[in-house]
Amino acid sequence: MSTTPADPSIADLLRQLVDDGNHLVRTEIRLAKAELRDNVASAAKGAAGIGLGAVLLLGAVFTLLGAAVAFLTPVVGAGWAAVIVGVAALVIGGGLIMSGVNKLKVSSLAPDRTVKSVKHDAQTISGSIR
Repeated sequence: MSTTPADPSIADLLRQLVDDGNHLVRTEIRLAKAELRDNVASAAKGAAGIGLGAVLLLGAVFTLLGAAVAFLTPVVGAGWAAVIVGVAALVIGGGLIMSGVNKLKVSSLAPDRTVKSVKHDAQTISGSIR
């Protein structure tokens, strides 16, 4: 007598299909949550860059004001030194803010990998149905 397993019934196959679909959906949701968590962390770093840039820009304004005061004094060399430091702080602070703004774009928060994965899953399912 042969010990081969019996072919699964249609009900068993449908139950397995529903279970696999549920598992796929749960897995995709976990992937989306993880991807969003990573994207939010990146956005937080961008916000920190904006904050640091803002602090540097404020310091640059104070430095440039100090430079203006220094220009009124008879020591011209000290004034130019203050202008150079102020402009450098402006450039660095502006660069940090631009970098932070780019990281905060809404499109960078979208779960791209999950969207691609879901599209691939849909194509695979629709290809197997045909």
